[in-house]
Amino acid sequence: MLFCPPFINIRGGQNSTAHPTRRNEHKNKKTTMDTTTKNAINLAFDLTALRLAIAAYAGLGLFAVLIAEGLDNQEPAPYAAYYVGAVNEAISPKFWDLLSDTSLLLLCLSLLVVYLSRRIPVLAKPAQYLCLVNNRLFLLAFTLGATAWGILLAQIILRLADGAYPAAWSNLFFDAPGFLVLVFLPLLNSLWWCAAQTVSQPDSAALQWLFEKLGKYTWPAYGVFTGLVVFLVVNQQ
Repeated sequence: MLFCPPFINIRGGQNSTAHPTRRNEHKNKKTTMDTTTKNAINLAFDLTALRLAIAAYAGLGLFAVLIAEGLDNQEPAPYAAYYVGAVNEAISPKFWDLLSDTSLLLLCLSLLVVYLSRRIPVLAKPAQYLCLVNNRLFLLAFTLGATAWGILLAQIILRLADGAYPAAWSNLFFDAPGFLVLVFLPLLNSLWWCAAQTVSQPDSAALQWLFEKLGKYTWPAYGVFTGLVVFLVVNQQ
């Protein structure tokens, strides 16, 4: 007579717990990958580094205005605004605007080539070159914008110079008041800095996360983003 111990599932056997184990292993693996990606993105978007960069360049602009104002006060009347004028001409709002527009348009091209390079290996080299150039352009726009913000702080808050420089930036931001310029400019500069970190490499964690999250909506999202950028660049004049 065949004896079967009680409470043993003969049909299920030892395999009855295999599927939950596999699911747990898959869940743990996915959690580990998500954590790794999150850590890489947090490292790329180091806000402490962003704050330090803004403080350094804005401090440079503020210090330059103070020095220029002090030197101009020692000059005779015909040269009373010589050095402050030189500071104002150093970073033109129109040049910063041109750099920003160029960086955004190049970003559209870079995103396209990087995405296609994931399926067409021959595009890997052009994608790397475009990301490098795009990164440098965004960082240049960020550097000039942060320095200009320091100059504006000195001229708007401390009431230094004659106000021509803040007026030029105000005109760029659709005749916004000076205090709004002091808000909008660092916000845009922060976006340029984040964009520079995003396109630092074709295989950056931020780009990988972006393409993974968009999934099948990548092309529609890219079309909307590119159309919006082109519309803003063309109609800002």
